Amino acid sequence: MRIRHTAFPWIRSKADREIQQIFLDQGKPRRFSKGACIIPAGEFYPHIAIVMSGMLSKSFEVRESSKDQAMSIILPGATLGDSFFMSCRASNLAVHALRESAIVELSHEFIEKKMGSDPAFFRKMMNHLMLDMESDLEGLATLIARSHEECLKVLMKILVVRDMVQPDGEWYQLPIYLSHSEMSRIIYTTPLTVNRFLLAWKKEGLYFRRGNHRFFNYRLFENIYDWKHGEVT
Repeated sequence: MRIRHTAFPWIRSKADREIQQIFLDQGKPRRFSKGACIIPAGEFYPHIAIVMSGMLSKSFEVRESSKDQAMSIILPGATLGDSFFMSCRASNLAVHALRESAIVELSHEFIEKKMGSDPAFFRKMMNHLMLDMESDLEGLATLIARSHEECLKVLMKILVVRDMVQPDGEWYQLPIYLSHSEMSRIIYTTPLTVNRFLLAWKKEGLYFRRGNHRFFNYRLFENIYDWKHGEVT
């Protein structure tokens, strides 16, 4: 089960379809190459944006540590810039493009005006902003309360559930590829530790890899999160 909130740890939920459509109709598109910095740490971001393609990281540096950055990831359908909008303050978090990515931006002023004139949209935006905040809080709670191996299982399961992946018999194919380094930064450990878990699962017949495609047996996910084999929600 989730620990404190309904939101997924580390991975943002997709915005409501109406919210996404407003961005598409009114927003300004931008594209970023892999590795580009979208929001530097310590600088104010005057927009809310929705991710259209690619994958972004929201991270902070951990100085003098082998775990040099801890991060969450933002996938297509999710928004970024929420904390800037809600607080009107700069943040120490930075957002980078982990893949070639595309976003669509709307200014704070546009969103505020739309929320002020449309109570239903106001409620949808507030619900989504709260889910994003809860995602960060749930991520911290999960890291504190679970072992690194459990955290990795949770991460894999979230990706399956978020994209409503249907099983092929007993196996689920991960919808996106994450490197050992990326996974380790999300669950705040080292790539070597991630590799050790994957090798152990492979020996147990619970995991295999084919090229850049990772496959996980449903038994790996049992009793680790609020979702059961054959019940995609």
